[in-house]
Amino acid sequence: MPHTPMEESLFNIIHLYHQYAARGGDVETLSLEELKALLMDNVPHFMETLGRKDPYYIAELFRAADKNKDNQICFDEFLYILGKLVKHYHLQYHRQWCAHYSAQHNLY
Repeated sequence: MPHTPMEESLFNIIHLYHQYAARGGDVETLSLEELKALLMDNVPHFMETLGRKDPYYIAELFRAADKNKDNQICFDEFLYILGKLVKHYHLQYHRQWCAHYSAQHNLY
């Protein structure tokens, strides 16, 4: 049975995490540079739409996610980062939808 789109998406996230983690010393964690590369290579439009292409934003995400302060992002910490990004994008989606709806119905 073929995988669903959601299953494919989850597999791709796991695969990308390990692909970028393998670039450096520890194949189970991401450095700040590996995280920057992963995000800018794979979700550049997502980051731009959020206004988050600034390296400072990625560094802040890294620091907030690095719960054990080892200067590496393990998979659980990476999930925290993904959650923050998806949450921000979801809010942006609603803002755009509301603006579109309001414009269509002359609410402004």
